[in-house]
Amino acid sequence: MGDSRQAWDKVGEDLTELGQHVKRHYQERPEKPSPVQPEGRRKVDEAWRQLMASLDNAFTALGDAVRDPEFGQRSKQAAASLTDALSVTFSDVSERIKARQEGRQDKGEGGGSGPASA
Repeated sequence: MGDSRQAWDKVGEDLTELGQHVKRHYQERPEKPSPVQPEGRRKVDEAWRQLMASLDNAFTALGDAVRDPEFGQRSKQAAASLTDALSVTFSDVSERIKARQEGRQDKGEGGGSGPASA
């Protein structure tokens, strides 16, 4: 059980680092000033422009991060940690299932004298 928790903690750490890496790229992007809106423009138009500018900045930062070799390395590490965590978790679950089946056979609940099938 401890191995499973450690594996998932590692996944969390790696994904956090990956997110921070993307965040740094986003924050390094120069902020585009929004043009001064003449009086009478609707607030919805301004909100729409701000949203589009923010999305443009976010996706450009993501694109920059993806092209960064460090991002690729961090992505691979996060994927490896996730794979390890899943492997350990499934191994733990398999061991628990086997232990339960063996416990039932010992108590005579298995219904047969042969080995239990998984």
